[in-house]
Amino acid sequence: MAEKVILGLCTSGTRLKIAAAAGARTARAQKKVYNQERFLFALVKRTLAAAGSDLRRVDTVCAARGPGRFTGIRISLTLAGALKALAGAAVYTATLFEILALQAAGTAHFKKWRAAGGRRLAVLVHAFKDEYFCQFFTAGPLPRPAGEPAWLKAEELRALLAAQPEPFYAVADAEEEPGIYGLLPPAAARAPGSVSKILPAFVIKAALAYKNHTLKPLYLKPAKYEQQNNVRPEPAKA
Repeated sequence: MAEKVILGLCTSGTRLKIAAAAGARTARAQKKVYNQERFLFALVKRTLAAAGSDLRRVDTVCAARGPGRFTGIRISLTLAGALKALAGAAVYTATLFEILALQAAGTAHFKKWRAAGGRRLAVLVHAFKDEYFCQFFTAGPLPRPAGEPAWLKAEELRALLAAQPEPFYAVADAEEEPGIYGLLPPAAARAPGSVSKILPAFVIKAALAYKNHTLKPLYLKPAKYEQQNNVRPEPAKA
């Protein structure tokens, strides 16, 4: 029986991140680069080769679908869609919120906090300049969204977090924005640095765990029309 070959893709941030699994063999790679489409195939081929496989044998693609740069998100989703259409590959996707939430949930630090009665998890992602994304999850081995994600200015996010009626655990992408944890209230528990970034292997783990097949990008930042007319996404519900 042929071994299962899985490709993981994340092009939502400033770093192109790739993961590959071929049976028990795994490999991962990342490259900080702006024009990620120019380097995508070379890095995909190299990562698959490190796992002992190649692009022709990929039967499952897992992709991060945002939020992030509009063109960046679509790079991963376009390749995933092409492999689905041309090679019959199964496609699974996950948001950055889901990936970070699952990473945090697997740590001993989070498990200890949850065992003490913790129930809510906040996931923070930097958007642009002083803008951020936030989504709350119900704490558990597989955290579940507890509301829609929100797009907020830094001070709005700081106020939202400070106004939460009960303690929460926070995980954020501090690789993209090193100062992001500074938005938290002093008493908020925060994830270890080792999971405060998108880990390529967890693109695969989260996509398979949440079992989402959509290729629709999650693009939360309002367009110019929405900004001019004060149309904003609703904050995540407590």
